[in-house]
Amino acid sequence: MLQRLPNPAPAAPWVRACLIIGISIVLSVLTAQHPALRFVDFVRFSERARQLWLGAHLSDPLYPIGYPAVLALLAPVCGSALVAGKAISVLSGVVLVAAVASRLGGGAALWVLSGHAMLLAGTSEGTDLPALSLALAAVLWVERPILSAALLSGALLMRYTAVAAVPVVLLLSKQRLRTLLTLTVLTAPHWAVALYTGASMLPDQSQNMAIAAGAPVPLLSLDTLRRWPGGCGRALLDGAGQPVVMLSALGFVPALLRRDRRAWALIGFALLHAAALGLGFSNARLALPITACVALGAAWLVPPRLLWVAAIVVGALSSRVPGDNDLEAEKAGGVANLLAAHPELSGPLVCTSPWCYRFDGVWIEGGIQLSGLGGGPRMDPNVLAAKMRTAGATVVALETGRTRRQAPGLAPLLSNRVPDGWESVGAPRGWHVWILSRP
Repeated sequence: MLQRLPNPAPAAPWVRACLIIGISIVLSVLTAQHPALRFVDFVRFSERARQLWLGAHLSDPLYPIGYPAVLALLAPVCGSALVAGKAISVLSGVVLVAAVASRLGGGAALWVLSGHAMLLAGTSEGTDLPALSLALAAVLWVERPILSAALLSGALLMRYTAVAAVPVVLLLSKQRLRTLLTLTVLTAPHWAVALYTGASMLPDQSQNMAIAAGAPVPLLSLDTLRRWPGGCGRALLDGAGQPVVMLSALGFVPALLRRDRRAWALIGFALLHAAALGLGFSNARLALPITACVALGAAWLVPPRLLWVAAIVVGALSSRVPGDNDLEAEKAGGVANLLAAHPELSGPLVCTSPWCYRFDGVWIEGGIQLSGLGGGPRMDPNVLAAKMRTAGATVVALETGRTRRQAPGLAPLLSNRVPDGWESVGAPRGWHVWILSRP
């Protein structure tokens, strides 16, 4: 039986070259269909990248310095931080495909990127796919210590969660000391900056743990220990719960029986990542490394030619499925475009949604959340005007649904009637944008 099942082999150089060109074109086309912000956390990345040019915000408890540093370098070149972020994700998808093709074949490379979660990550700005691509490449290329350590260092500088790949690489490396030394040197942008600024070299996961537990809890506690197994199970379901991914996992049975080091490495990476997520909370985006690793089990289960066909069919279907937040992102993009058409409307922006942003040169920046101003549901246009002047803001963007739920007293600003002291800037889809008149 094992003799009949495929044993994945590297794709020929010309196949890899065609894959790289093809995937670059496909991801670029799909990305161009969603020019607005698609990942809300990117606003924070853009703001930090901008601060890096000023020598500020060198360390952060949630994200290492790698991604904002790359963004800071590319944004001026691309003319927009948002465009640069999308370009990084497209390039990361290409790196992932190239790495998998060089070890498991072209069919497996297409298959790992064909799922909806993977395609969404490859066409959206964010740290998830860059970290995954580099970490997975490091795991697959573990037999080349320097290259593997360099790739893993890049992954660690993108996301702290890439640490799940470190034990796998060190355990399977034939030159552990050289691998460890390379890792230490190349991750210096993180630990050296932390030592210089006095910041912790370890990430702060207290917020994620509090979300999972429903209240602040210490890492070393019985509560965390009790929640851990269930958290690991949820992470595995988030990452491998889709039917096609579950079926792909069957391929690891013959692979492990053959003692294939590639399969052991992938399984180890997936399980360690699930163990890390189990301490906090998980979702499909955070569990992306699990999805990728488990999906690659298909390389030992499905004949290469059939895997090519399956990848193309699944990829075509997945590309037609919108992201969960695409509609909200598209609406917020309308506000950003409206404000960009009125450069005279400078200064802080008050808004009702974290998705709301504005362009400021090559950067994008978020607004002051209405809830942060205080006032509650009884806030009316006059109270809002007073609070905005105190905050130094003159422009407010109100998303219709959120405003009616959170601040029904602002209903006059959701109509075409102009309240005293306000001037309408415009009403892009689902939003109303106003500017304060001079008192």
